[in-house]
This record gives sequence, C-alpha cells and structure tokens, in this order.
Amino acid sequence: MASTNSIHRPEWQQALYSRPWIGLLLLSFAHIASRSLISSGMKWDESEQILWAQNLSLGYGPQPPLYSWIQWAVCQLLGPSVLALAVLKHALIALTYCFAWLAGRQLFNEKGAWWTAAGLLLMPPFGWDSLRDQTHTVMVTAMTMGLWWAVLRQVQRPQALNLVLIGIFCSLGMLSKYSYAMLIGALFVAAMSVPRVRSALLCRGWWLAPLTGVLLLAPHAFWLASHWGMATAETVQKMSIATDTSHLKGLGNLTKALLSTLGLWLLAVAVGYRSQLGKHTPEATASLPSRSWALPLFQRYLLIIALCLLGMVLAADVTDFKQRWILPLTACLPIALYVWRPALLEPEAGKTFTTIALAFSLIFLTMATLRPWYAGWKNAPDELNHPIRELARQLSASGYAGQGLIVGSDHMLAAMLHSRFPATYAMGCPDGQQVQQCLAQAKTHPAHPGSGILLITRLDKPVPNWWSGVFTVLPATPVQALSIPYEKMPVPGRSAQYQYVWIASKAQP
Repeated sequence: MASTNSIHRPEWQQALYSRPWIGLLLLSFAHIASRSLISSGMKWDESEQILWAQNLSLGYGPQPPLYSWIQWAVCQLLGPSVLALAVLKHALIALTYCFAWLAGRQLFNEKGAWWTAAGLLLMPPFGWDSLRDQTHTVMVTAMTMGLWWAVLRQVQRPQALNLVLIGIFCSLGMLSKYSYAMLIGALFVAAMSVPRVRSALLCRGWWLAPLTGVLLLAPHAFWLASHWGMATAETVQKMSIATDTSHLKGLGNLTKALLSTLGLWLLAVAVGYRSQLGKHTPEATASLPSRSWALPLFQRYLLIIALCLLGMVLAADVTDFKQRWILPLTACLPIALYVWRPALLEPEAGKTFTTIALAFSLIFLTMATLRPWYAGWKNAPDELNHPIRELARQLSASGYAGQGLIVGSDHMLAAMLHSRFPATYAMGCPDGQQVQQCLAQAKTHPAHPGSGILLITRLDKPVPNWWSGVFTVLPATPVQALSIPYEKMPVPGRSAQYQYVWIASKAQP
C-alpha cells in the first residue's frame, strides 16, 4: 500500500523542479523587502553605485560602467534609495539563476536544470556575499551564465539569434568586469578544440557574434583607451603582484580562494549524492547524448582556467586572489558535474541535495535580515546601524536646506545622505591630504553655484587632517557636532558621532 501511494502522490520536490519561477520570485521579493526595511545605511559597493548613478558616463574609474548605467535608470524611477539598490541587485541575482537554469535545460531535465541554478546559491561568493555587498560580481556572474546558455543553445540548435546572443553576453560581460576577458578566451579555445562545438560556432553567420560584441563595447573601449591607468591601477594593487616572488604564498591564497568559493557546494554534493558520485553506468551515459561533446568542452575549459590561474602565480607573481574573481570562472562547475556524472540525474537521486539548497536559501535570507542586529549584539555597529533618518532630520532642523553639494569624509556617508536629500549632488572625499583637490572639483560642479555645500564626517571612520584640509580652501567656520544613538543596538548607549559644516550659498567664496 505504501509503495502504491508513493507512485500516485507527487513529491513536493518535483513541484519545485517543474515550477521554479514561483520559488525564485518569492525569494527575490523577500530579499528586496528585507534589505529595504532593515536599514537606510549602505555598504561600500552599494554607496559607490548611489554616487556613480548620479550621472551617466562612459567610465567610472576602476570599474566598467554597465552596472552603474542600469543603476542610474533604476534611480530615475525609484530615487537614489536603498530600494533602488535592492531592486537592481536582486533582479540580477534572479536573472543569474534563470540563465543557469536555461543553460542546464539545454542538456538536462527540469531537475538537473534546478540543481544547476541551486549550485550557484551554494557558492558563498554568490549565495551570501552578493547579499552583503556586491555589485559588479553579480552582474558578471549573470553574463557568465548567459554566455554558457547561448553557447550550449547554439551547439544544440544552431541559428543566427544564438550568435547574436553570444556577442551580447561577451560585450556585456566585459562591461561588467574586465577579468571577463579570461573567461571568453578560455571558452573560445576550449570550444575550438571540440569539433561539434567548433562547427556550431563557425557556422554560416558566425560573424554576427563578434560584430555585435564590438558594436556594444566600442563606446566604452574608446574611453578605456584614454583612461587605461585609472581603470587598471586598483585591480593590479588588489592582486598584490609581488616584487619579491613568493610562489608558495600565491598558491596558498589561490587554494584558499578556490576552497572558500567551492567548498560549501562540494560538501553539499558529497552529502547530497553520496553513493551516486561513484556510479557510472552505460545506461546513464546513454541518457545524455550531448555528453560526447559537452564533457570535453567543460573539461578543457576548466583545464585552461586552472592553467591561467597557475600562470598568474608562477609567471606573473600574483599573490592575492579574491573569491569574487574566482566565482565567474568556476560558475559552470554545477553543469559540468552533471555532464560528468549523468547518474546523478536519475529519479531517486539528489533529494538531500535539494533539501540542503533550500535550507541555505533560508539561512542566507535570515542572515541578511539580521545583519544590523548581529552587529549591534557584537557591539560593533557598522553602516547598517547608522541612524541616517535621524541624522537627516537633525540636519534639516539645524538649518540645512537639503540642496547643493554634499561632501563626505567617505563615500558611504555621502551616499547615505544623498538618499535622504535626493536634490543634492554628493561626493566622497576620504583622503585628508587630497581634500583640497576634492573641494576644488566640487566648486566647479554645476550643483555648487548658489546652492551651498554641506561638509560632514563620521568619527567611527576618522580621516586625519580632514577639517584642516577643508579650511585651506573654504573660510574657517565653526564645526558643529551631532551625537545620535546607533540603531538596532540591544543596549542603548553607543552613539554615532558626526561633525559637519553647512555653508550657505551667500557665504561661499
């Protein structure tokens, strides 16, 4: 009787596989609501986008412009707000899962496609760090999975539309992160080495892909050519290219980055599939006819990526690697896993893996929601604990007009205040020694003449000699102080300390 009921009663997990969009929409809306409601504060990357999205530009310093272009458009609709940040971020996260599902669906059944997308959630740089404070990494991961979908789709069903899509994803990926070039190169070399894939990519109309990519990338490429040093200096610095070569340190940091990126997913795979991982039968292989070309494609791509990363350590003396750099390069591993072991796609396999993925989706949502309270419980308040609404109210009560320029001692404070006073133009000036240059730039900005300027610092992130630098450019003015209790603190007592000067338009030089 029990076996008969199991045959006729649909499994709840099967409903997830057949209707994945429902769960994805619910999760996305939950994250948007959570981020919008828990705090008006902004972290590093978030506040950077609020400032950059004040205007359209072909380039924004060390980062490609695509994310900021889209953020600008969202801010036109929703204002420079936490809601605008959350809507764009979680729309891109959802889009990444969609592209991963579509890529998996080119090769597998609905369950395999669901697991392909769920594998990304179990990679902490995407599943968790993207919720904390990531922007360009989210965008480039979405373009990565979009490119894999377009390539696999072209191999399965060659047509001109797929070639255009390949060109679009290549160019948009480069407009998301410059490191995307390594992924494109590795995928191209791997694809050219597999006859079935090569013939599909070089079929009639192949030129549509490079033409589309060049047309979309050209405007920013012209800007990049004249701003190359500014665009690459920060990345080179973060990579910590050693003058005194330390290959052991580089290999250690590379291994650490790989394990921190893939470790949770690998553990979930080991627990979720257990005995099926070693199962390799002719029947399972026959059930996946595309394996004959997909397996060598993924194997060679991953081998090329591994050689490139090793080359960065041994030949270029790179000693530091970030998880967010590794994520796009290895995001295809869930697809590669099921190509390598088709037995994992059998009807009774993987129920535990699905449960683990669902559990971590709720764990990450809970962690993201409780972040400011956790920081308060540790007595280590950060930007999400800053009382921005009350700060804005007290500034207004003291006579601040909410117009003109805001110059903050860091870009996070400037962006948070800009979200409360959207009629302003905000700038972050974090270097006390360069504050004079920052103010000189501020004075020439169109928002400055006749509108006043608010200068403000936060004492939890003090900038040495900031005010002395200010008053070498602007007339000496008494500095006002505000002390406002942090939000989400379990025991009241600690307060955020601010210092500010509001120079009305008629008092300006």
